[in-house]
Amino acid sequence: MKNLQVILFIVMVSTLISPAPAKESREEKQAGLDAACEEARQKKLVPLRKKYIAECVSNRELTSLEECQRFYADYGERMGGRAPLYYDLPACVTAFEFLQGTGDPDS
Repeated sequence: MKNLQVILFIVMVSTLISPAPAKESREEKQAGLDAACEEARQKKLVPLRKKYIAECVSNRELTSLEECQRFYADYGERMGGRAPLYYDLPACVTAFEFLQGTGDPDS
């Protein structure tokens, strides 16, 4: 019985002394959510950029492949009064809701 008490005491003390895992800060969590959003957006945008560049080259809209690539490099991003594309993806909605304080994802 005495051994059991000693073991329980050691277990209790070790749990109090051992550091708890560091909790991710709100800023770190937001950065991770923003990165996931951007990754999801790029998965949608990269094929579209490639498609438009290929059309640009085949239709000879511009004089060279490099000019077509430069022209479409920012396709899908905010330009002038045009809104950026694909911020309605689930990962982006989650990031926005967390930023606004209306969502608190556990992941």
